[in-house]
Amino acid sequence: MWSYLARRFAVALATLWLASSLVFLALLVIPGDPASIILGFGADPERIAALQARLGLDKPPLERYLLWYAGALQGDLGESIRYSSPVRTEIARGLSVTLPVVVFSLLLATLISVPLGVLAARRAGSWLDVGISTAALLGIVLPSFWVGLMFIYLFIVRLDLPLPTSFPIDGWRDPQRALLALVLPILTVTLSRSALLVRMVRGSVLEVLSQDYVRTARAKGLAERKVLYKHALKNAALPVVTVLGLEFSQLLIAAVIVETVFGLPGLGSLSLTAINARDFPLVQGIVVVLAAFIVLVNLIVDLLYAYLDPRVSYA
Repeated sequence: MWSYLARRFAVALATLWLASSLVFLALLVIPGDPASIILGFGADPERIAALQARLGLDKPPLERYLLWYAGALQGDLGESIRYSSPVRTEIARGLSVTLPVVVFSLLLATLISVPLGVLAARRAGSWLDVGISTAALLGIVLPSFWVGLMFIYLFIVRLDLPLPTSFPIDGWRDPQRALLALVLPILTVTLSRSALLVRMVRGSVLEVLSQDYVRTARAKGLAERKVLYKHALKNAALPVVTVLGLEFSQLLIAAVIVETVFGLPGLGSLSLTAINARDFPLVQGIVVVLAAFIVLVNLIVDLLYAYLDPRVSYA
């Protein structure tokens, strides 16, 4: 196990290095100068040159990258060009909004989709199965931004619920208001993720229910509920766990859609702003943090495999 973790840690470091290097090269290719964007494209060339020198943009690309990488190894991701504050501070502020949305959405989606998926598989071919499958398909094809707009219209415009229309400027200093501001974004993400997971759970459970050991468990006289949740669901969980890991990673990256609809100052909106402003240190920092999360989630998924399937061993 420890040797496996050591190998994965080495792979994680290589992944983070490769991701930061590719992003740095991509930012060099993208046209646009941060100093010109900050001062305006009609600014005096001398002022632009002075700002470039202050931001360190006048140095050769290799020197800039090595300086950034040396700081990153010490936990310093540099200073944001746009916000004039430490990159890690801006990323922490964005994650404080994005992570609750992603985590709570996937948790609710799992709690909803597992019982519905098992129920649909147990009643395969019935009207209940058709109804659940149709609703799941509808949830998949509906765009998240449209669902978010409909939720705003229904809950805030029509029902006039006391939900904040924007995330508090002071962040989580008022936890109640901050949580209320995340209710609709969480519901929006939960709807689309639940739809996909219901179909995954249904398909996995149906496949497992046709196995010999399930028929043997039923022949021994075990209760149907025990057969489903103790024998079938644990073995059907492997592909579902894989999808959950992928969904977590994708939601971190694609959060900009939901954050734009609800005006959330999360990591997705921060990424878009950083790219438009050519804020090189902030973009690099965001990519490194996202890559670290993805590597960590993949490691957790791999370890869960060993727990769910005794045949998997990392010794």
